[in-house]
Amino acid sequence: MKRKTVAALLVCTAVALTAGCGNSGGGSGTEAVLEDSTESQPSVNSAYNVEDYVTLGDYKDIEVTLNEADYQVDDKSVTDYIEQMISYYSPYQVDESKKVVEKGDIVNVDYVGKKDGEAFENGSAQNQLIDTGTNSSPASPVNSNMSTGFIEGFSDGLIGANVGDTVDWDVTFPEDYGVEDLNGQAVTFTFTVNSIQKPVSASEIDDNFVKENFGSDTLEAFQKDIRSYLEQDAKEKQESDKRSAVLQVLMERCSVSGFPEGLLEMRMDEYTEGFRNQYCPEGTDLDEFLQSNYNMTQEEFENQSREYMETNLTQELILEAIAEKEKIEFDQEGFDEHVSNIMANAGYGSAEEVYESYGSDTKAGEEYLRKVYVDNKALGMVVDQAKVTYTKAEEPENTEAVADTEQ
Repeated sequence: MKRKTVAALLVCTAVALTAGCGNSGGGSGTEAVLEDSTESQPSVNSAYNVEDYVTLGDYKDIEVTLNEADYQVDDKSVTDYIEQMISYYSPYQVDESKKVVEKGDIVNVDYVGKKDGEAFENGSAQNQLIDTGTNSSPASPVNSNMSTGFIEGFSDGLIGANVGDTVDWDVTFPEDYGVEDLNGQAVTFTFTVNSIQKPVSASEIDDNFVKENFGSDTLEAFQKDIRSYLEQDAKEKQESDKRSAVLQVLMERCSVSGFPEGLLEMRMDEYTEGFRNQYCPEGTDLDEFLQSNYNMTQEEFENQSREYMETNLTQELILEAIAEKEKIEFDQEGFDEHVSNIMANAGYGSAEEVYESYGSDTKAGEEYLRKVYVDNKALGMVVDQAKVTYTKAEEPENTEAVADTEQ
């Protein structure tokens, strides 16, 4: 899993050009990268003639196909998302039908742990949920692995207690518990039973629940907000997928014979240095950091970095060649708007902070972003001219999917 995480970070540099930036190129060309990662992006060596490296194919008659179902939002989509929100933020609520704790119940308690009559450190909690069946904090209804176990016998004293009762229960910490003062020690926990809980489902929630847990006035308003969010997310995904599909065809139709001398190496050096500055604490060797956090060597890291950098450079050079052929120029007003969008979406306080996160220094980062901005304008032009076919969503049984074409 850790290896996959590193690869995901590296691939950010290769997908910077697939995020939507609007017809004028003034939108979110690379801010999608910044939402997930702030590792440094390299600067650009502009002392080369792109025509020496790129042979352009037909980029004005591109056809791509997308699945219409991937961008549809229906009632099930809304319900599924609400279920996820409930599971993450408030998966349990009071079960008014139960007043006596039984084995397997989820119980909300306050407790205080005492040794020799004195409360000990980290031995108390309020509104703690305990699954008396597993002697642990209850797992999420969605993710059964998300739970924390208690010491043996911890919750046994709750069985048979009534809601509102206060119960003293003696337990003994294991010899190898890991806290010197508590290893093998007998202690007493005083529990106050606040309520017995039950899992929440989207079909059971009401106005009070969404107001208390999500700040919405009514369930209807909450559902409407979720639908609007999902529709906007689907729209952005559709635009991103379209740009990605078009960019893939561009990569197939156009060829890059090589990279300008020293450019790939410069990108590699700046990326590695940026990664080191971002993730390695002072005095920590990069190889040591990669081994301990990602179970990989620096050589493996650099090999992955090179692969993604080569892909990224190939995309850039193709789009740079299109921009030059179509005489697409840099415009300061659109670029400033583009940087402002990055600041808003990624929480940067200034344009300088954005530039520093995209290069080895402020100047290098700004230069890189200016180039990517123009490249995105070129990609936007190609996408606008592309023919996109959407396959219809699956119909009920015994019907076949039909293709729908949109220009």
